[in-house]
Order: sequence, then structure tokens, then C-alpha cells
Amino acid sequence: MSHDLSSFRRQLHELQQQLPALLQSFLGREPLLPGSMYTLRRRCGKPTCHCARGELHASTVLSYRGQGRPQNITPPPEQVSTVQKLTDDYRQFRQARSQLLRLQRQVVELIDGIEAARVQEGERRFQKLRDSFPPHPRR
Repeated sequence: MSHDLSSFRRQLHELQQQLPALLQSFLGREPLLPGSMYTLRRRCGKPTCHCARGELHASTVLSYRGQGRPQNITPPPEQVSTVQKLTDDYRQFRQARSQLLRLQRQVVELIDGIEAARVQEGERRFQKLRDSFPPHPRR
């Protein structure tokens, strides 16, 4: 049982060491843009264009929910890298958030295990103490 308790404590300590680096990812000041960038390939419709032979026109598109509805926007080429960074930073933030939630669930499970082990040990010790109590007089 003390082996379980020390194992729980060791695991809890390991999780605690992961927390500072994870929390650091939430302290940034960079703006975030919930969305994703992708390359859209399409035909323009002109019969003599190279896209009619299979070489499709490519454009980088931002897909996001602005003003509560889905939008696809083609940023100017000189802004693509800036918009890409905003969406990448958002994705990293959300991944860190998910990782934090997983970590918190693990911490709570370990704390529950520590509590159960300590209660079990407390009841075992109390039982030994109780066995040494003088008998209770009957009325």
C-alpha cells in the first residue's frame, strides 16, 4: 500500500514538472486567429487557359468563422505569412489547452488514488488503536 502511495506521489510530481512549460504557452501576448489556411486549386473557365489542361490555378485561402458564420477569404500574397502565423499560434494555443485538460484529469485521478490510499492506511491504523481501547460498559 505504501508502494502505491509513493507511486502516486512520484507520478504527481512528474506531472507537476510539466505544468510550468505548459502554462507558459498561455502567457503570450500575440493575437490569435481561429481558422486555417489551405491551398485552393481551381479552373478559371477559359477554354485556352493552362488550367483547362489540368494545371489548376492555386490560391491560399483562410477559412474561419468571422461574425459567427463561416468565411473563406483570400489574403493578398504579401499577407499570407502573417495570417498563417496567426492561425498557427491559435492552433498551438488550443493544443496546449487540450494538453492542460488531459494533465488536469491525470492529476485529479492521482489525487483520488492518494486520498484512497491514505484513507485506507488511516482506517487500518485506527482499527489497531480501536483494538486497544478498553471495552465499552453496557448500560
